[in-house]
Amino acid sequence: MTLVHRRFTWLAFLPFLALTLVLAGCEDADEDEVVSAIELEVTEIEDDGFANPIGVVHDEVDDVYLVSNMNGDPTQATGNAFISRLSPDGEVLESNWIDLTGTPRALNSPRGMAIRDDSLFVADIDCIRIYDRPSGADDGFTCLDNVTFIADVDIGPEGSIFAIDAGMVYEDGEWSPTGTDAVYRIVTAEGRQGSTLASGEELGNPGSLAVGSRGIFVTTMGTGELYAVAPDGSRTSILPESDQRLGGIVFLADGSFVFSSLTDSSLTMIDAGGQVIDLAEGIPDAQILGYDAQRNRLLVPIPSENRILFLDLPDMI
Repeated sequence: MTLVHRRFTWLAFLPFLALTLVLAGCEDADEDEVVSAIELEVTEIEDDGFANPIGVVHDEVDDVYLVSNMNGDPTQATGNAFISRLSPDGEVLESNWIDLTGTPRALNSPRGMAIRDDSLFVADIDCIRIYDRPSGADDGFTCLDNVTFIADVDIGPEGSIFAIDAGMVYEDGEWSPTGTDAVYRIVTAEGRQGSTLASGEELGNPGSLAVGSRGIFVTTMGTGELYAVAPDGSRTSILPESDQRLGGIVFLADGSFVFSSLTDSSLTMIDAGGQVIDLAEGIPDAQILGYDAQRNRLLVPIPSENRILFLDLPDMI
């Protein structure tokens, strides 16, 4: 395991109307240089046990980070994926904390994760796997019909599970649309029903979602749009369509949110007042983001490089 501490370069704050310019990137920056609008304390974790770590979630009760490792192509049912357990200090506590390889309930390609009480929910191609949060024991699953690729899950304030179907399949090193794009609300309580909030190619291949007091926010890989989905399925555009391939999104404690662009390897923050901050550049392949509210820390997995970044935000945010 390797831990590297560094600070990011300071840039200027940007107004909300400059968001499209933020996403265009800084063309003059060195390819390997990581720059930020604020001074961030960054810890880089590399470990031989990682295998395409793509999602991170903070278990606030046990104060550990859970890491989903695809260990293969995103939409292929390989059956050899696993979930790691990581301390906030960067120590890998258990590389294969949840690993059911060789069993009928093996993980295939876990991505986004969410925690509700003592249950851990994991997006895994066409199913949502459920595990006991304290022990990691297998606790069942919920599979969806007519889906291609459940890319992310989150928990609503009332306890519902929200999930997205990216409507894409990964074959021979390329992504192809399938038209099954959708946003789902799933209810596990007896006597209550879930629903399809929105569906169709116009959703732009959802890549990640965040559910919080501000609503249901969704990033898109196909159209470069960021929008909010209402309970009736209507959409409100937050960021219009672009040539960007957007990745992860996460709400912070104060209502701000951060999202990533896979196209230009950047992280962008929009605070509760609408101010846009070019949070970081030079971070490739940042997909399913996590957040540690206790430390005001962003958790950024980089699956293509088998490493994870901790970005400690200053108190001003």
